[in-house]
Amino acid sequence: MRRRILRATVVAVVCAVVLFSVPLAVATLRLYRQDEVRELQQLADRVAVSVPADVHAPGDPMEFPTVESGTHIAVYDEGARLVAGSGPARGDGPVTHALGGGASSRSVGDVLVAAVPVGSGEQVRAAVRVSSPASEPLRRAALTWAGMLALAAVAVGVGAVLAIRSSRRLARPLEALAATAVRLETGDLTARATPCGLPEADEVATALNRAAGRIEGLLRRERAFSADASHQLRTALTRARLELESALTPGAAPQDPYDAMRAALASLTHMETTLGDLLSLARDAPEQAPLDVGVLLADAERRWHGELAAAGRPLRIVVEDGLPAALGSPRAGRQVLDVLVANAVAHGRGAVTVRARDAAGALAVDVEDEGPGLPDDLDVFARRQDAGTGHGIGLALARSLAEAEGGRLMLSRSSPHPRFTWLIASAEEDPVYAEQEPV
Repeated sequence: MRRRILRATVVAVVCAVVLFSVPLAVATLRLYRQDEVRELQQLADRVAVSVPADVHAPGDPMEFPTVESGTHIAVYDEGARLVAGSGPARGDGPVTHALGGGASSRSVGDVLVAAVPVGSGEQVRAAVRVSSPASEPLRRAALTWAGMLALAAVAVGVGAVLAIRSSRRLARPLEALAATAVRLETGDLTARATPCGLPEADEVATALNRAAGRIEGLLRRERAFSADASHQLRTALTRARLELESALTPGAAPQDPYDAMRAALASLTHMETTLGDLLSLARDAPEQAPLDVGVLLADAERRWHGELAAAGRPLRIVVEDGLPAALGSPRAGRQVLDVLVANAVAHGRGAVTVRARDAAGALAVDVEDEGPGLPDDLDVFARRQDAGTGHGIGLALARSLAEAEGGRLMLSRSSPHPRFTWLIASAEEDPVYAEQEPV
């Protein structure tokens, strides 16, 4: 990746230098050529001023200014014949044009020629011709091109150094993102990309971290719920087993075997419902739909009334008037209530009361019994094996379900008469009440 970035950057720098230097080199050659022609014309004008009125008059020879080697000055009469200086015996095109009354400059063979008339109008009496090698502007341009080439080499070198630094700066974040993606691909869901200061790469890193966190949360939730399903199914399996065993116990009072089978089928149906709810909750996003708490509590009463009545313990369902609207999933609510009621049945005493009430604008559901209570130092929501105190992963599952739906589950009173309070997400706003204590 670094090589590709470096190669692309160097190619861009070279192209920029070439696109800039080629037109500049051509313009430099033309500038030196024009400068050389202008110098020749100026020299010819100076010589023309010193040319006598009669170029054929006897006397001292004409004196020309000192010039560089390779530069020649010549004076021609009106017949284009060489009179003085160094040049062709017969005047060439520029001389002929000058004798016609106009200055002229052009390339003739391998020399640059500038010719100016002596006199004006119809009184042109001579012409001055100045020439220099045509290679002189090229030589000067070549020196300039050499300097430009050196500067271009420096520019390309600086560009290469900057390209190396830039490629490293750009490649490191991308390589880090690729390494993080490989770790995620291999199953390391704790892998996270760190910010590098490059806005584009940081945006990709943030999106990757968000996706990794979401996947990790969903997978952890599915694994936890799958493990917790055994706890939730244990009660139904035990109930079905006891009912079938009681029907087959020798010496027991005779009873209709169909009653035992129907009870076992009811337990299996409840077990199937529980398993379906847990799997759906583990795989789906939290459901933000209106939750009818009255229907939820009535359904819980139908499921638990018979078992509590058989144990001589009443089940009281209290739904207060004017309850605030709530959001949530009936499946999650059914499992939370089952855990709380089952906990009261297994570890509590006396009547079990389930009350729906308004808790400072939030909907609260209390589940309490008449038992002596729980030790103050016991964390009943800690996830552990169902042993010792008898409080295992069921309450931890109920709390995770409640929080996944935007609510909160807490032990609002430990003793006497322990009470668990479930705060349900409000339909009016986000569950900011999750930090408040129940009233």
